[in-house]
Amino acid sequence: MIKEKKYCAAPWKGLHINFDGKTKTCCAAKTELDTVIGSNELLEVKKSIQQGVLHPVYCEICIRNENAVGSSERDWHNNINSNFNVQTADLNEHIPSLIDIRWTNLCNLACTYCDSFFSSKWADIMNNPVKNNINAKYQEVIDYIDKYSTQVKEVALVGGEPLLMKENAKLLDILADDVLITVISNMTVDFNKFPIPQKLLQRSRVGWSMSFDNIGERFEYVRWGSTWEQLDKNITTVASKINNSQQHGGIHAVYNIYNCTRLCELKQYALDKNISILWQEVNGDHLNPVLHNDKVRKLAIEEIQKYKSTFKISKSDATFLNNIEKNLLQGSTEQSNAFLTFTANIENKWHPDQKGKFEKLWPELAAVL
Repeated sequence: MIKEKKYCAAPWKGLHINFDGKTKTCCAAKTELDTVIGSNELLEVKKSIQQGVLHPVYCEICIRNENAVGSSERDWHNNINSNFNVQTADLNEHIPSLIDIRWTNLCNLACTYCDSFFSSKWADIMNNPVKNNINAKYQEVIDYIDKYSTQVKEVALVGGEPLLMKENAKLLDILADDVLITVISNMTVDFNKFPIPQKLLQRSRVGWSMSFDNIGERFEYVRWGSTWEQLDKNITTVASKINNSQQHGGIHAVYNIYNCTRLCELKQYALDKNISILWQEVNGDHLNPVLHNDKVRKLAIEEIQKYKSTFKISKSDATFLNNIEKNLLQGSTEQSNAFLTFTANIENKWHPDQKGKFEKLWPELAAVL
């Protein structure tokens, strides 16, 4: 049997920069590079991919995802660079068309499923600051992107909270209006007080990935430091833009213990705003309903069944929810106690203003945990 050849444009056309100063050619790459220009390690990756073989170390995450679900970040890069011929490409060339940039971990929230590496708010609470080494390379990075700005097709703004980052103002100014800007945001920044939201709203092509998974007081508990009023105001503004322009986007929701019994209210909110929901699983820990006792899993299964029977859902949503339901039926009980300990720390140590709130806001879960 002839093994399928697999190619990827990312080593030639991708640029991923993290605030710790580490550089890769894509978000999924397993290892970092000293540089995306003239790197011996990257040359090795390119030579492998040029032969139709994904590099076993650098490309490990994409290999694993493709074996599991048949797709990976490689598809994103190849779709954007559909006319790029990997087999004949110059091994020394690097001209970015897809850029994923995370200037700092600056964030206004300390969400329950985040940590000090991705949130400056958490870093302050935990007294665990993260060095934002990319700051020293800021001008170098901006100049590099500016040099190839006419070749750039898409830029992903990530964080931290990218709507707060002043570095993104200059970046947006050097990018043509037809460049697609995708932004992953917690959507709680006051749009009238910061320039980035206004710059994005004025552009033609923006993809809004609005990261939240609960509504009302439950949202404020999970996304500590936020207000539901501000989020709802911002969602209304962006939803209007999405529904009346080339901009697009929707809710980017993480399925977790805090919404496993509240899926229907989030779905109804999305319908009321005429926006979609894209689901993803939480990392395998105490926030994953699958890893809880059978009573928690039973409540979660009932909510999924109610969701599927109440709303018209997409094929991808159905696939996601069916897979979650299958896993809930198999289940595990190893993390319920860990979650209770975590909740006690949240309410007594880290966010004392939330004391007693979990039991009040999720009485059905509190009763079975």
